[in-house]
Amino acid sequence: MDRRDYHPVSIALHWLMFLLFAAALLFIELRGNVPKGSPLRDVLRGWHVDAGLLVLLFAFVRVGSRVGFGGPKPIGPRLQAAAASALHGVLYLVMFLLPITGVVFSQAGGHDVALFGWTLPHLVAPNPALRTSVRDVHELLGNAVYFLVGIHALAALWHHFVVKDETLRRMTFKHK
Repeated sequence: MDRRDYHPVSIALHWLMFLLFAAALLFIELRGNVPKGSPLRDVLRGWHVDAGLLVLLFAFVRVGSRVGFGGPKPIGPRLQAAAASALHGVLYLVMFLLPITGVVFSQAGGHDVALFGWTLPHLVAPNPALRTSVRDVHELLGNAVYFLVGIHALAALWHHFVVKDETLRRMTFKHK
């Protein structure tokens, strides 16, 4: 489908995913500042897990939206469009891998993972060695999100303020 702008559903999902990632990262960062044994620490972990699992859920919706509604043609030179496409691909990959590694990390540590009270089926049995390895991958991906989203945002701002094209505007509801 050839579009000039993103479909409103795609726009809403883009910003929802940003908010869910921001919430998940905020909750886990705040948790790091709360003393161990504090009930607030467990609450923040629960909220982090809920936000992360919602990222996974809406990642499927987002892919379906992209397949169903398509997207606009890239703006700019071919190399620039290829770089943008690669970054988007990595962001989509992280939308799936980060929550999945979080689930495996928790379950390998012997913990149930629940989304709003509904316990997910176990993907792995408790395994301390697996837990350590997957935790490292989960933390690496979590740290990479800051970098990837930063590049994504800077590129959008560069397009908006320097190149002065429609790249950023077409991911908003009112772009004219």
